Amino acid sequence: MNSTKYYVNFCSFFHDYSLPTLKFKELNENYKELYQSVYLIDENDINKASFFIFLLVFFMSVIISFLFISINLLIIIFYSLIISLIISYRFNLNLYKEIKKDENMINALLYLIKIDFSLISKTFSENSDYTLIFIDLIKNYSLPISESFKIILRKIHEGEIPEEELLKITTPSEDFNKYLKNLLLNNFKYKYDYNKLEETNSEKNFRIILRDIESKISIIFFIGLFFPIGLCFLILFHQIDYITMILFIPFFLIFINFLFKKFIKIDIMLIGLLNEYSNKERKKFDEFLLFLKSFAINLKTNISPEKAFINSYSQNKNFFKLLKNPINTQIAHLVSFSGSFSHILKYLKFELNSIRFNLILNTIERMIDENAYYSSDKVFEILDIISKHRRLEKKLGIIIKGEKFKVFLFLFLLPIIIGAIGGLFPLVVMLTNSEDINFNNYSYTNYGNIIEVSIIFITLLLSNLITSYYFLKVIHYEKKNFIVFLSCAIYTLVFFITFMNLAMMI
Repeated sequence: MNSTKYYVNFCSFFHDYSLPTLKFKELNENYKELYQSVYLIDENDINKASFFIFLLVFFMSVIISFLFISINLLIIIFYSLIISLIISYRFNLNLYKEIKKDENMINALLYLIKIDFSLISKTFSENSDYTLIFIDLIKNYSLPISESFKIILRKIHEGEIPEEELLKITTPSEDFNKYLKNLLLNNFKYKYDYNKLEETNSEKNFRIILRDIESKISIIFFIGLFFPIGLCFLILFHQIDYITMILFIPFFLIFINFLFKKFIKIDIMLIGLLNEYSNKERKKFDEFLLFLKSFAINLKTNISPEKAFINSYSQNKNFFKLLKNPINTQIAHLVSFSGSFSHILKYLKFELNSIRFNLILNTIERMIDENAYYSSDKVFEILDIISKHRRLEKKLGIIIKGEKFKVFLFLFLLPIIIGAIGGLFPLVVMLTNSEDINFNNYSYTNYGNIIEVSIIFITLLLSNLITSYYFLKVIHYEKKNFIVFLSCAIYTLVFFITFMNLAMMI
């Protein structure tokens, strides 16, 4: 939060100055209102500060390049523009990303909130004060807006009207704002129809990603192939010196990492989305869902939650591999009466150590406290929502699998191409020198040639390594180390075979 405060103060400094603006994102009205009401800053102030950062980075890059690097002016301007645009872009969207992160969290929990509050409406009498109940519900969730609801509750105790306080609040999530508005309009007796639930913005954005993901992957592939091969031709035509060649590696790494985060990395949080997780975590989550389904079925028979918990494990223990020990430990505590059901869930959350498990178990714990019998139907609703998200993820998985052939083709073609071309460059460099060449026994006079060969070899090796790593990351391939090693080994082999064969011909 302190970093955000410094960021806002820095941008506010440019408020009274007439500077050009550099805008990277078109904000909706909700975000603009949050900028002004929560962070007390205008969008234009951030855009002015972004322009200042762009100019500062650009001129610093050009000056440093002139002082320390001997290279064509156009190339200096080109990469200085790219660096300054990337840095100013990241600066410009700093506050936006923070709000977006809060929005994703709220949207991810919105289904659980709706299900939880519908159970409360079903359990409590019609004369209950649902406004206060709802405020208390949100206050107890681990949400970015929970602190705001605590403040509202304190103001209500001081005599303020609950509905008026809720009307003043604006959250990062348009979906939550719409849901709260419907509750206020219907005096908190708004009954949501589970079968007619609209998609959240997060789900809509995920569908948009599904439509665009193939073209974005193609851009990553193009950059990953173009940069190493382009570097080869720059060396061939003597358009790059060795210092710039060394600096190429961190620049290439930063650039492809930026593109990966921008195009491929999915920052949308859905309860059932496990896109970034390993196969082991996916299997654990599948076992968890099986346990929840059995737990809901047992609750429906009107037995205690403790008994339902034990039965759910005993009926399906042959299906549990990764969850066997965590659940078995908690059942031992239940059987020995050494802990309440609430404590058992608390320890289970600690052992599972995952935000998704915690969010779901927290909601189920609250619902069971409210009404264990009706909670069974609500658990099934949660499972249906998770199943919906898993179907979306499966569509993404199909697209990713379709790209695997390209990735492995590129991973074996690229090292062969840059290894074969790279093996020519040391010979070209040596032939341009006036000194005699002795390939079998380098003397002090051609020591510089050995350094040049090493720089070329290592630069191309690292560029191949970076490309291989990110290509495998695009398709979520887990055993990256072996494939990356194999690709680099092919490059090394081709490089030295080409170099030695040409050396023997001289």
